[in-house]
Amino acid sequence: MSSNSGFSQRLREYILQKHGSINSFCKAVGIKYPAQMTPYLQGKCRPGKKMLERLRNDGADIQWLQSGHVKDYPLAPLSNALAFSRSRMDIDNLFRQVHLNVGGESDRFKPVIEAYAVIDHAERLVDMTGSIETFLGYEANALSEVGLASLIHPEDYVLVQSSLHRQRQEDDIVTFHSRFKTGEGKYLLVEWCLYIKCKPMSDLREYTMILRKSGS
Repeated sequence: MSSNSGFSQRLREYILQKHGSINSFCKAVGIKYPAQMTPYLQGKCRPGKKMLERLRNDGADIQWLQSGHVKDYPLAPLSNALAFSRSRMDIDNLFRQVHLNVGGESDRFKPVIEAYAVIDHAERLVDMTGSIETFLGYEANALSEVGLASLIHPEDYVLVQSSLHRQRQEDDIVTFHSRFKTGEGKYLLVEWCLYIKCKPMSDLREYTMILRKSGS
């Protein structure tokens, strides 16, 4: 794959995940004719200084667009991984992105993400790949449609519920340290983040969740 091809794929991924369409992106950044984006999206050329500035002002990670790597934090906060993903429902894409090497030559520079899932407006686990069940020691599919409240220690869930019911802006990310119930009935201290979005054409919220053992 050529460097231009990789760049064009990341550029398309960024635009569609944040804006939903090329036209919406162009309106947001002040590009009058969407066809101007075609050479960049087809891998025929890379944006120049003016286009990169538009992308930067729009919130794009220019280093990731150009190289596929994010800034080299020794251990990126879990919330940084979610902020970078800009993911709503594409959980596989989220998992791939948060495991990108963040600029170093060693695995120690990779964000440590141990599990992930999508939660619906009723706070039920609805989209999983099995990682959260493995992480907490449950059998396959044991947590499908399970409510978040039943997995978190009641004392910790009070803070979670209060935070989720608070008025928040779009694309908000919240971080918690909570005790999660394992398949053995014990509690595991977990650092976890929720990426909050409203479902398209709806006021209902949905959440992408990533987790790791506290202190990982």
